[in-house]
Amino acid sequence: MTDDQPLVEKEAWNDFYENDYSACLGIALCFQLGARLGEMVALKWSDIDEERIGCIHIQRMEQKMHRQLPDGTWKSAGYRVVEHTKSEAGNRNVDLVQDARKILEMIREWNAGHGFQDSEYIFLGKDGKRIHAGALNCRIRKYCSHTMATVKTMHKIRKTYISALIDSGEINIDKIRELVGHEDERTTFHNYCYNRETDARTHENIERALSRYKV
Repeated sequence: MTDDQPLVEKEAWNDFYENDYSACLGIALCFQLGARLGEMVALKWSDIDEERIGCIHIQRMEQKMHRQLPDGTWKSAGYRVVEHTKSEAGNRNVDLVQDARKILEMIREWNAGHGFQDSEYIFLGKDGKRIHAGALNCRIRKYCSHTMATVKTMHKIRKTYISALIDSGEINIDKIRELVGHEDERTTFHNYCYNRETDARTHENIERALSRYKV
């Protein structure tokens, strides 16, 4: 919801300053990129296009691995980064708006300040190793538990990003589909477009929209 987003982002920034951990800013950055969770933790500094200012190339993702036990059941076997996305459409360039660039600069400064300036990955733990998806999901749940009744996952931030672009009325749906890596705009509309306003504000918007046609 539009009232929830600034509260969650504030929690992320407070967590960053209080606990000195750049993964907190992954929450804030996801609101600006709309990337999938596995894509966020696989981002590298080299993905930022220096020639095409204001653009980041999403081209890989973290993948959870499993191994089969002798009894036929499967067990988690850690994570790995694969050089592809969920689908062909997932390999895409996403515009870096001003807020996104500011967040990335903060992360770059944090990495350098902790001696990790040579790391290829953007999001690192305090040990200098790439963080896993669980680090971000854990934090969004914590922030939501502090600010709202319902706990959300990182995927809800992706839906928020898409809904915000659609709500703006200024971006063609095919461009939105491209930015978020969907094969078909019907997926974008049918599965990711939600009303983010409160009932009271929705009523005000309906009142205002219909009043335009009064004689």
